[in-house]
Amino acid sequence: MSGTPFESIPKPSRWPNANARLLGIGAGLPVNPLDRLANFSADEFERFVLEWADGYLSKKVSGVDGVQQRGGAGDKGRDIVVWFDPPGSETRRWHLYQCKRYSAALGSGKAIPEIAKVLYYSFRGDYTLPSEYWFITRKGVTGDFQDLVDDPTKLKAFIIAEWDKYCVNAITSKGGIQLEGEFSDYVDAIDFNFVRVKQPQDLIAEHAQTQYHLVVFGAPLVERPPPAEPPSQVAESERGYVGELFKIIGEMTGASITIEADFAGHSRARNLFERSRMTFYSAEGLKELARDQMADAEYFDNLLGEFKHGLYYTYSAPAASGYERLSSTVQAAQAQQISGHVLEPHITTPDREGICHHLANAGDVSWCDDD
Repeated sequence: MSGTPFESIPKPSRWPNANARLLGIGAGLPVNPLDRLANFSADEFERFVLEWADGYLSKKVSGVDGVQQRGGAGDKGRDIVVWFDPPGSETRRWHLYQCKRYSAALGSGKAIPEIAKVLYYSFRGDYTLPSEYWFITRKGVTGDFQDLVDDPTKLKAFIIAEWDKYCVNAITSKGGIQLEGEFSDYVDAIDFNFVRVKQPQDLIAEHAQTQYHLVVFGAPLVERPPPAEPPSQVAESERGYVGELFKIIGEMTGASITIEADFAGHSRARNLFERSRMTFYSAEGLKELARDQMADAEYFDNLLGEFKHGLYYTYSAPAASGYERLSSTVQAAQAQQISGHVLEPHITTPDREGICHHLANAGDVSWCDDD
């Protein structure tokens, strides 16, 4: 294909004020998704389509080799292109998604010229005819146009009959693209069942399979599952806070602690170690809730930052022992206010204690004074 090179689809920008405006306390706003889609501004619809392309087309559609964005001047009727074969393939298959941001349902008068562009440029050899051509809209299409799409024979007949009215001057800036000669034969030989309409409800259902959906539509969060039990062996990801616990236990026992077996017979130390791992994994469950159900692990990272700053004068204060500093910090964490944070309704008492261990795991907190 010739012309301006395609660009990989950009990552969609985050929705402004999504945390407070949409997630709230996890219940979402009582607005039907179809109504919200219909009321998107042009910029919001563009962001929504990018989310759908990035999260659904590129990851969920079987056999996809790449998703690219064209759009703008010189796109020759192409907004989003989905490839199903690698570059250099003799017959590289592709789907075309044409996005229309009109304030009303898309009708034949605006849709037919877009189809005509693809017919003309594929005939001219600028690109091959896509195996599927989808219209993507925020308010759907009119009944008369949907009727044409549902009957490809009628759609072809309508385009041919109404070419002079809708298409002659709509394909290029110079106009004058007549349906005649070899071009007419080319159009007449095409099976128009390649033209499709993505229904708004289907578009929303596909967007729902992406990591962006809950932020956009504020759907109710799934109930938080019980936190995972700590694995029998300490994971590599636990080494930071476990090392801090070993220092505390070393102070308790008066021995050098490098492995769990070093304090197997010390019940107080063993109870501290087991409880700390339980609460660490409880907080890990809160992190997974943010990542998997709210689609943004940054919510948990932000929460850690709130506790890091809120507990600073506790964990940085003089203490008689590492255990005393840990104990004071945990007690302060239980009392810290986090009003308005999106994770507030989901945080538990073990989570608050586990967050202290997450801070130690990240190297933000040391329980024992250096010698």
